[in-house]
Amino acid sequence: MKKVIYITLLLLISSFSYANESKVCQKCHPIIYDEYYKSSHRKASTVNNPIHKALWDKHPKDADGYSCAKCHSPSDKELMATGILKENKIQKEEPISCVYCHTITDVKEGTNSNTNLITNKKREFYTAQADKKGSKKAEYQTKSSFFGLVKVSQNSPFHKIDYNNENYYNGNVCMGCHSHVNNEHSFDITMLDAMIDKKDKNNCVTCHMPQVSGTKVTLNESKTHAFHGIAGIYHMNKEMGKYIDFSIDKKDNNFIVKIINKSNHALFGQAFREGVLQVTILRNGKTISLKPFIFTRILAKDGKEVMPWLANETLKDTLIYAKKDVIFESKILDGDKITLTLGVRRISKEASKKLNLQNNKEVTKLKILKNQSFNF
Repeated sequence: MKKVIYITLLLLISSFSYANESKVCQKCHPIIYDEYYKSSHRKASTVNNPIHKALWDKHPKDADGYSCAKCHSPSDKELMATGILKENKIQKEEPISCVYCHTITDVKEGTNSNTNLITNKKREFYTAQADKKGSKKAEYQTKSSFFGLVKVSQNSPFHKIDYNNENYYNGNVCMGCHSHVNNEHSFDITMLDAMIDKKDKNNCVTCHMPQVSGTKVTLNESKTHAFHGIAGIYHMNKEMGKYIDFSIDKKDNNFIVKIINKSNHALFGQAFREGVLQVTILRNGKTISLKPFIFTRILAKDGKEVMPWLANETLKDTLIYAKKDVIFESKILDGDKITLTLGVRRISKEASKKLNLQNNKEVTKLKILKNQSFNF
């Protein structure tokens, strides 16, 4: 009886409005919703993301208005239509809603940026589940057993589910926004498509939405679900480190740290982002800290660092592409223990000053990707 009442309430809720649509999803997907609420998707707007706000505040304005909306706030329909940015509930609660991501039917490639194509089918959502790929669309139904005395619900009473959109399996669903963003000088300021290989077994979904414990839906419990917190700069999931391999090549008077990047894009390419490789040597009970190596890409114009929208050249590029060798001018002795720590800051400390965020310690906090030790 409780399940019948629960389903009836869901149907009533869904019949009224799509306002705050992600909150509706929470009814059946509480674990996923909690993850989403802490994710970079929910924090994409100027209301929730201090770096994005600081950049937009400094960005030149024109008649088109808030030009970042199609990726940073596509669920704000009024903003998408007018270009006028307002601090409202959608900007705070769901600038990129659950429904938006799960209704992307395809991605249209563009010169300056890609564009998500949204299905016009109401309450029909795409998702990936390998064991149901190739099956017909899932619709709500009940099955009776024990001569009709027990009824068992199957599938969602709120929406249909299409398991057959290949974009949700190969990670292409993310590439409408997470590919390239060219400024008006045709200069890419994100670099996320710098290494894309469609044959690579790793993609956006496998790396950033790994399977974690917990049911994906309350009506039909499962042991695992795809992580909707989006593993990465906001949630440094322990899984991230497995896509990076370390090794050390010992020389007579120095050593080389070799880094293999097994992800599908260059690391730390976004504007003002900073990767940091910290190296310590434990020798005779004492710890020696070497000067960290910084991975960054500095955008410039006429040989001087500038804001991303002004850039037309790269002043410096020390990013990790497929592989990277970093030389440290220190000798390794027998008995030494070398510890490598690779971390990332959302923006560098220098950039925080440029954006007037130097008092916000969270944006420059070092998030650890991988830590590994080697004995000699």
